[in-house]
Amino acid sequence: MRRVLFFVMLTVLTLSLAACKGDDSKNVKANTISSATLTEREEALLSGPADQSFVFDFNAGDQYKEVAVWVEKYESGKLVGELNRMSTEIKNTGTMVFSTAKVNEENNQDRFSISVHSNEATNTAWSPETMKDDNFSIVSGSNPLDNISIKNKNMVLASIAYPSSEEGNRTFSTDFYEDIDSHMNELKNYDVVYVLRCTFN
Repeated sequence: MRRVLFFVMLTVLTLSLAACKGDDSKNVKANTISSATLTEREEALLSGPADQSFVFDFNAGDQYKEVAVWVEKYESGKLVGELNRMSTEIKNTGTMVFSTAKVNEENNQDRFSISVHSNEATNTAWSPETMKDDNFSIVSGSNPLDNISIKNKNMVLASIAYPSSEEGNRTFSTDFYEDIDSHMNELKNYDVVYVLRCTFN
């Protein structure tokens, strides 16, 4: 029952955000993706069902017909797996939502969800994930660059990290989001890191 309710809420949330945003994603520069600027109403819609959330608008133009989205999980700087990998067809513009929500307090279990809305259709992927103890601080952030070129493959859009020490209590650098492969050393300051990535085809 909880699972059904979660999916209903997530679908309504994504459709509401898409409806609220109207033509905003069409105003995004062609062949780019950017963090969405949310209204108070949109932020309120997100804060209900989600603990952490990131929203992006994209304009793929006519050249790209599909987007692949996934979350990479790193432990002590090493890639240990992927969550929620999905590919979906797109048409020109759209919105992408990445969110986490607590589903089991006792087991410290969250549900990671990714939704892509484009051409009046919404596709969603989700998976449960046992998180670190709540006593640990969480550092989260999204790519600070405006108008990220979707010609870049496997771009990094957002991150959720659990620092291993006080030194890790800061967000990742802009360089990390721009070129993760050359800045993998930043991951070593964290016990666990979840990185949202995507590529357009």
